[in-house]
Amino acid sequence: RRTDDDPFAGMMARGKKGGGSGPQTAGASSEQSQIDQVMGYLVDAETLEAKSSLGVMDLTECTKGISQGSDMFEFRSACNRVEGLTSTLRLFQSHHHPSIERHYAAIKRKETLKATVDTLRHLLSNESLALFPDFLQRKALLQTLGYVDSNDAVQVKGRVACEVNTCEELIVTEMVFEGVLNDLEPAEIVAALSALIFQEKSADSELDSELPDSLVLCCEKMRNIAINLGEMQRDHGLQIDPKDYCANSLKFGLVHVVFEWALGVPFSNICELTLVQEGSIVRCITRLDELCREVRNCARVVGNPTLYRKAETASVAIKRDIVFASSLYIS
Repeated sequence: RRTDDDPFAGMMARGKKGGGSGPQTAGASSEQSQIDQVMGYLVDAETLEAKSSLGVMDLTECTKGISQGSDMFEFRSACNRVEGLTSTLRLFQSHHHPSIERHYAAIKRKETLKATVDTLRHLLSNESLALFPDFLQRKALLQTLGYVDSNDAVQVKGRVACEVNTCEELIVTEMVFEGVLNDLEPAEIVAALSALIFQEKSADSELDSELPDSLVLCCEKMRNIAINLGEMQRDHGLQIDPKDYCANSLKFGLVHVVFEWALGVPFSNICELTLVQEGSIVRCITRLDELCREVRNCARVVGNPTLYRKAETASVAIKRDIVFASSLYIS
């Protein structure tokens, strides 16, 4: 075995940490012998190349007439860099060091740790958040609407929106600040709010002609508010269609039903006004009571005592009979 020219002399063969016997040891020895043979060929080729001092192929001569103009200049510069790097590589003696495997292992561990640090740093940064651009767009929308200021401090509108958890808080907040509910009666207020609670598809999507004009006008204002909010969200980069936003946020299928219920009409009679199932009506009216309390709190935040009293009266008007019974099986 070569000891003078072999740069890997003195290195322990991989997998040979001690004696062994059996099929596994024999297979490992056979594999290691093949690796040693290949490494021997490589070392011989490297030694022969170093002793013969073969020159680097002149790439410019091989490709003469192929490149023209500026491309030819860039190609020659690249060829010069290749020649320089090849000459420098022949001067390196580090790959003949007997401890090269240990040094490569240390470098590998260093690069692995560096890649891990880069990955963790990316995961901890805002760039790794898939919804971060959406968050920035929504924050810009809230600043435009006046819910937060340029320093992200919550304004009065933002405090009002925080009081609403039952439905689309932006629509309710704009309704409160635009005074849409101020001139309505308690029964009309709770009927208008039912459009924000009821979310099922219904054939009774159009407003009934028997409803008061003030209630119909309020519903139209709610539509305009929803469309304007949808347009502003679209203008801020959000993938929202204003008409779809309005249609998904406002459904007027139970406006007439809730209005009659708030006036004291029996439950059996209001069920005849719609094709919606009784369970859906009960669920809608039950959630309306919670929304009335939230609107009352919104009125308290903005300092509107009139709306506060009307919302409280509306909550009392619908909180009666079988809808709010502790059990439907107990009369």
